[in-house]
Amino acid sequence: MSTALSPAGPPAGSAHPRPPLLTDPDLAATLDRFAGAFTTLSRLLLAAPPAAVLGQVRDPGLLAHWPLPDHPECRRGVALLGESATAREAEAKIRTDYNRLFVGPERLKAPPYESVHRSPDHLVFDRETLEVRAAYAQFGLAAPRLNQEPDDHIGLELGFLATLCVLGLDAIEADDDGELARVLDALVAFLRDHVLRWASRCLTQVADGSATYFYQGVAALGLGTFARARETFLS
Repeated sequence: MSTALSPAGPPAGSAHPRPPLLTDPDLAATLDRFAGAFTTLSRLLLAAPPAAVLGQVRDPGLLAHWPLPDHPECRRGVALLGESATAREAEAKIRTDYNRLFVGPERLKAPPYESVHRSPDHLVFDRETLEVRAAYAQFGLAAPRLNQEPDDHIGLELGFLATLCVLGLDAIEADDDGELARVLDALVAFLRDHVLRWASRCLTQVADGSATYFYQGVAALGLGTFARARETFLS
């Protein structure tokens, strides 16, 4: 699966209420921090990282600059990734753990699709998948393997949140208050109606089922990031 959503046509414009976040003087810094966190988590949850990426993710200098360092789960996640480096967990071991958690062939420890967690029959390509597809389409985006793999993979959903944060930064740079309001409205709605309704459950399953420090650390970083997102965007 690709690590990014793909262009799907021109974005659909519509009128949106003005989110209170528009008055936040630190909004640009907030969006920048969450863009970094969501982007990193998206990449680590969409695919097992190759050796070069592992070296970057577990680099002590980079770990010290995790963009949301003040949540206990994020601090624990940073420590676990450091422990993964200390233990010299190999690329092959981490890839095996990723497959156990998210791919198979045995029963998945942590199904990565929203519809599996939220639909009555726990099936992929259910109503939630189509709702996520529609949210992407509002910004001219589509899942990279449309109709072949579900649109509501946790990595794709986090990638969409990262894209919205970057679009918000672009709107601030362009002094486009209307576009900023539209982006923030979509960001809040996608967190409220999708990611924060299921992704913490998925990452708790990752934490419980992982056989590596690495994915225990990724789970902790994600749980801390979701908690901060709820406080920042939904409170």
